[in-house]
Amino acid sequence: MKKNSVQSGRMKSNVLIMLLICVITSASCNGKQKQAGAGSSDVAADNPKVEKAKEDIVGRIKELYAGTDRIGESNERFACHSWWEMVEAVDKKDADLEEIGFFNDDLWTQMQDSNSDDFEVRDIKFLQMDVEKGTALVDFVLWSSIQTVHQKFELCREDGDWRIHNIIRYRPDSDGKEVEVDMMREMRDYLAEPQEGASELTFANMDGIYDSLDEDMNSVSRICLNADGTATWGMIGSLHYTEYTYTIKGHTIFMKPKGVDTEEECYDYDEDTRTLKNEQGAVYYRQVVE
Repeated sequence: MKKNSVQSGRMKSNVLIMLLICVITSASCNGKQKQAGAGSSDVAADNPKVEKAKEDIVGRIKELYAGTDRIGESNERFACHSWWEMVEAVDKKDADLEEIGFFNDDLWTQMQDSNSDDFEVRDIKFLQMDVEKGTALVDFVLWSSIQTVHQKFELCREDGDWRIHNIIRYRPDSDGKEVEVDMMREMRDYLAEPQEGASELTFANMDGIYDSLDEDMNSVSRICLNADGTATWGMIGSLHYTEYTYTIKGHTIFMKPKGVDTEEECYDYDEDTRTLKNEQGAVYYRQVVE
């Protein structure tokens, strides 16, 4: 009887172990399924709004490369304001150069003097899509009989249309591998470089007061740059202000709030107008202190 009891006990133990393994396995599988569901995006979702947005974006990209008058300044309607403001700033910097400046080829085709007239947009892939925020990232191949180009468009929803906010190009490195080139970042870095013949900005010569003005030329807000590398920003008439430290790269001022983990605020300095201009387009005029 004792032997049978022992065997019976072992059988019960084995059954319990098997049940426990099944429960753990089931929970693990369910957990993976939930995790996979949580990580999915609305790019591939069967959502009428998403499908409509994707259809509109594909149409805009194909329209950009259709016809004979698709390349050049006329296509400002295809890009957002911040993109064209950046392009115009680069063109302004290069206006008096005798040699080739930043743009050595066409913005949209990456070609130089032999733009084709038979472009075809192929292999469009939506890598990111947020209809509510109005942002998207699209990968595609631009084919022509002269050249085939691989690039990405970052798009935003602006003025009622999907517009190109940035171009990410692919160029081969020394090993023939594709390397991403972020055009917006490249242009920003280029503008930060000191122009040949321009005076170098220093804490000492940037020391001063810079005010934004309303339509009646009244001061609204104020930036104070100090010679020790500190700065403040505040509204005129307010006792509250934000403290910053700042650095200078070329003709760009990078201000970082003290004690706050946030991105730097960038201001481009124009020597001709003695103004600071941020990425949102706000202009601060240097004040003459008597």
